[in-house]
Amino acid sequence: MDNRLASLLSRGELLTRAEYRALAHLTEHPLLVGHITVRELAKRTYVSTATIVRLCQKLGFSGYSEFIWHCKQLLSDTPHIREPSPDTVDHLPELFARFVANYQQTFRWVSMEKRQRFSALLRDKESFFLYGAGFSYLFAEYLTKKLQVLGKAAFISGPGDSRNIFLSNAARYQVFIAVSRSGETEQVLDKARIARNVGMTVVAFTRASANSLAAMADLHFALYDEAVHFAAEAAAITSFESNLVLLIDLLLLEATE
Repeated sequence: MDNRLASLLSRGELLTRAEYRALAHLTEHPLLVGHITVRELAKRTYVSTATIVRLCQKLGFSGYSEFIWHCKQLLSDTPHIREPSPDTVDHLPELFARFVANYQQTFRWVSMEKRQRFSALLRDKESFFLYGAGFSYLFAEYLTKKLQVLGKAAFISGPGDSRNIFLSNAARYQVFIAVSRSGETEQVLDKARIARNVGMTVVAFTRASANSLAAMADLHFALYDEAVHFAAEAAAITSFESNLVLLIDLLLLEATE
């Protein structure tokens, strides 16, 4: 929950269980504020629109529109953060500068054309199938949750799921998003081939070196990876994963502004 919306829950004892459920859903998903209608919120929380109107009135608002306007004002307030002292900056670890340099290298490869194409997919498509293996599954899941918050139909799968799950559902989805550091994981390549065969748009996030998944993708995002050899250093702690999260959030932010 965004703590800037926490004050809305202070009158929880005045609300019915259904009203509280609708309010809690909105405070737990602040990205929905301003992007979800009263009917959509009612549908998501299994209550009536009349319940949400009563909720708004109990909180002191004339209706849903005024309530949402108030939420936007709360979210526009940036918490005060004290400026760091020079001593704090001086004690940043040496690796910090290296990680920043790695991030900059990755974002040099993320062209405006690629960002615009991703934004178009997010704007025009409604159903996404995501796949990742190993550590990559965690980041595919992260992107899945983000897409769901934006109201998209997003499904996540990995090597632990039967191949038939993908075969049975592939035709229902419009976009296949694969996260694979090496770009050579056979389970991922297998699903990407199927996705292409059924007409899905294939989006891939991999390390920047040449790989099979990148060659197969309609839209490929290359990430800088300082590991010399992926197979030998897959378990090493590098900036690759944080690069990936930064890139995902940048793409989603640009696509929803």
